[in-house]
Amino acid sequence: MSHRSLVVAVALCFALAGCSAFGAAESEPVRAVTPAPVPTPEPSLPPGVTTSGVEDYERLDAAHRAALEGEGYTVEFSRTVRLANGTTVRRSVGGRTVGDGGASRTWERDAVRAERGATGVVGQETWANASVQVVRFQYANDTSRYTVITADQQYPYRGTGLAVSESLVTENASLVDTDTNADPTTFTLLARNLTGYRATTAALDHTETSSLRVVVTEDGLVQRATVRYTGTLDGTRAAVVTTIRYDAGPRTVERPAWVETALDRRTRTETGNARPPN
Repeated sequence: MSHRSLVVAVALCFALAGCSAFGAAESEPVRAVTPAPVPTPEPSLPPGVTTSGVEDYERLDAAHRAALEGEGYTVEFSRTVRLANGTTVRRSVGGRTVGDGGASRTWERDAVRAERGATGVVGQETWANASVQVVRFQYANDTSRYTVITADQQYPYRGTGLAVSESLVTENASLVDTDTNADPTTFTLLARNLTGYRATTAALDHTETSSLRVVVTEDGLVQRATVRYTGTLDGTRAAVVTTIRYDAGPRTVERPAWVETALDRRTRTETGNARPPN
């Protein structure tokens, strides 16, 4: 008899009158009992989101902001204009990392201009803490220019949660997918044929289709938002895709070496411009 069957038999003995541990007649065979499966709990929908879409955009925005106001976060964006034959006409990339100590680093770059040897500024990078903000402008000829100003810590990408949430409500986005394998669980909302100012893009001469796809985590972080347009540019079919991604969690923002260069140049400039005492 298996251990499990033995346990069941002993339990039955104590439950039935007249059963004894000794001198019992040969009993009927006892069948093993298979426990009922435990149901897996359904994942919780993000704040403000229902099975029909977004019901309360303010709740979703508040949850997104709360996720970004913790230990730190990284946000990255890209915008690509590509022809149907695969040629990339324009591509801008950038991002921002906010560290748990309050320091931040922001960067932007026009990838296509840099690749094609364009003149002028092709990139910009900013490092800031509670007291100073240092900006480096990068030129196509590999030279740099710096500015140093009093810190004015701003978080331009935090407001994206509100813009995305409002758009999901206005455009009647529907819940199209739930990924329980992700950690945390994510929910995908999709809106097609956008309206108003969202229906077109200045990057195309003529816009034919438009869509907004947003992936939200269970706690309300807008993990990824993608706006896609198709149409024509200079008589050729083309597509424009803009994507912004968030990743919240502990971050450490190191002070890059070029910050020292910028601060040293400012010190020498201020010293050279100082007037001698009368």
